[in-house]
Amino acid sequence: MRVVVVGAGIAGLAAAYALRGQAQVTVVESGDRVGGKLRTTPFEGLDVEEGAESFLVRVPDAVRLARHVGLGHDIVHPATTTAALLISGRLRPLPPRTMLGVPTDAIGLIRSRVLSPAGLIRAAADLVLPRTQLPADPTVGNFVGARVGRQVVERLVDPLLGGVYAGRADAMSLRATVPQLTP
Repeated sequence: MRVVVVGAGIAGLAAAYALRGQAQVTVVESGDRVGGKLRTTPFEGLDVEEGAESFLVRVPDAVRLARHVGLGHDIVHPATTTAALLISGRLRPLPPRTMLGVPTDAIGLIRSRVLSPAGLIRAAADLVLPRTQLPADPTVGNFVGARVGRQVVERLVDPLLGGVYAGRADAMSLRATVPQLTP
């Protein structure tokens, strides 16, 4: 059997890898490099990883795959225990206790100064809003935006999900990416 995989991003490369030994696989890519959204870009003297360059080491399949393809020695554990967001030109600490960017600690969210006063008021409205009626499988952005406001989506959820899934919250299935939030 012959298979053509279109796209040499991480999904295409993973598909080609999964088919090894079962088919003659050809990967085609329109760009000048493999890796899709994964890349390292120098910025102010530091290398900045772009895209979903990381995975949770508590997920053994990802670690096993990295080791199997010869990348086990390249696994790097974060050297910092804090994360920050660049908001209006200033670094702000990531609020504590978030679920992929959705805040669960009101005091921590206020102290982080990630949201504007209007964004904080809108996020607090979640406590009094009636249950949200959405389609069977809304996007993360639509669901979170309806509950706690667009500022939470833009300043917290998008940056965190973008780092994990290399995509935008408005294009990701809630049930597939953050099923813990499903009503």
